[in-house]
Amino acid sequence: MNNKPFFLLFIALVIGPGWLHASSASSNDASCEKNASMLAHAGKLDEGLAAIRQCIADNPLQAKAHVVLGDLLLDKGESQQAMASFDKALELQPRSSAAKTGKGIVLAQNGDLKAAEAILTDALKLNPNPARTHYELGLIYEKLGDIKNALTQFKQGISSYEQETR
Repeated sequence: MNNKPFFLLFIALVIGPGWLHASSASSNDASCEKNASMLAHAGKLDEGLAAIRQCIADNPLQAKAHVVLGDLLLDKGESQQAMASFDKALELQPRSSAAKTGKGIVLAQNGDLKAAEAILTDALKLNPNPARTHYELGLIYEKLGDIKNALTQFKQGISSYEQETR
């Protein structure tokens, strides 16, 4: 007797609802993060911060939410708290290009240009086309007096941005 159909039905019944819930939760997390970002970019930074903090309270294991919190804290000028958020995101997702970019920005703001250069270069290896990472790396090279590499990064950033907007 072939039990394969019953086994597949069993798997679908056991795993299916959990999978649907996980998929739905992921969608809710993305929507939560998007809402927080939209509030902040509409000039309601404190409301955006409150919204993303609620997202994190609801699901503390979402690395992307910690990145969004870090970005909003940077916008508010709270670099030490932003660094903690980027570090938490990297703890949850060590290969997060966005978290590494945020951490690099904070390091550069704190004057640690060599560490910032290293982490931003690493972020580019994970995602070679992020315009913001190229821009931030260009700023670091400019501060280091390396105009040639600064221009290269700015040009790559512009090219990446143009590709993203097409």
